[in-house]
Amino acid sequence: MNAPAGIALQISSTFFFAIMSALVRFVADDVPSGQVVFARSAFGLIPLVIWLLWKRRMTSALVTRQPLGHVVRGLVGVSAMWLSFAALAFIPLAEAVAFTYVTPLVAVLLAAVLLGERVPAYRWAVLGVGFAGILLMLWPSFTHASLGSGPGPLIGAAMALVGAVIAGLAVTQVRHLTRTETSEAIVFYFSIVASLAGLATLPLGWVVPDLRTSLVLIATGIAGGLGQILMTTATRYAPASVVAPLNYATLIWATLFGVLAFGEWPDSLVLIGAGAVVSAGLVLVWRERHGLRASTLPQTGPSGEAAKLVAVISQRIRVDDPVVARPEDCAEEDEGGKELPVRRASSG
Repeated sequence: MNAPAGIALQISSTFFFAIMSALVRFVADDVPSGQVVFARSAFGLIPLVIWLLWKRRMTSALVTRQPLGHVVRGLVGVSAMWLSFAALAFIPLAEAVAFTYVTPLVAVLLAAVLLGERVPAYRWAVLGVGFAGILLMLWPSFTHASLGSGPGPLIGAAMALVGAVIAGLAVTQVRHLTRTETSEAIVFYFSIVASLAGLATLPLGWVVPDLRTSLVLIATGIAGGLGQILMTTATRYAPASVVAPLNYATLIWATLFGVLAFGEWPDSLVLIGAGAVVSAGLVLVWRERHGLRASTLPQTGPSGEAAKLVAVISQRIRVDDPVVARPEDCAEEDEGGKELPVRRASSG
């Protein structure tokens, strides 16, 4: 294990994800969201395929036993991606990124509803804090609408929030795929389905981009692909419980890019609400990690599996990231902090 390297890689991944979001924001007013989704997914395949070939995992990425499952998961994921990109045309960059942090909280609720997981009292308390933060994040949008500035901010906030909820649903779908599919296949086919879904919006009216816009769209996909690769590599150098909290650094980068590139200052209530949501996510990561270390007996029910995935779900809260992990892929630590030798799967 090399924790400093894992931390550096994770912070680098948040930087590339923030660049991706900033580039989407740059063209959001001029390029249809479906076209942006296509660019993000199709050009994101370039670094992904190169990485898979370099790691000699292309074969495992092509083999699948659930082709229809990949299609369903891909369509759900691309819906979340489309909403998050569309939101950037209405709300500041930092606010759109902040809403993506809702996904881990939604995943906990869906684990209870769809997977039959028992939700302890502390999780309800954490969820309560998180959803209070969501209300704070939404409040400025209602205020702006009531002051006559138009429904744009409210529409954007609603899109970002619904996208985060749908991304939480994608988490549960991936859980089913990982029973038979390799993580490489999940990542690869998600990119393929997302590319085709974006391409299907061509008849709805794509624009012919100029050279600068074309370069931005290409860079959007490459930045997103590199962010995925760096994030995946980070969990190979350090446990997910170490690098997961660093994913929230995306908000710092997004705020910086929003101010410098677009002159967008996020509303103070949005930042306070985002702080509550981030705190809730961090508590979930810490509490579930503590529970894993305290447990010495394997749990085979839904509750045990879901608990092992909370840290990983919190790590992959990007709505355009496939969220792949299996309970046995989550590295555990002994009491001295040394990682136990547990097989990991790549999440691309």
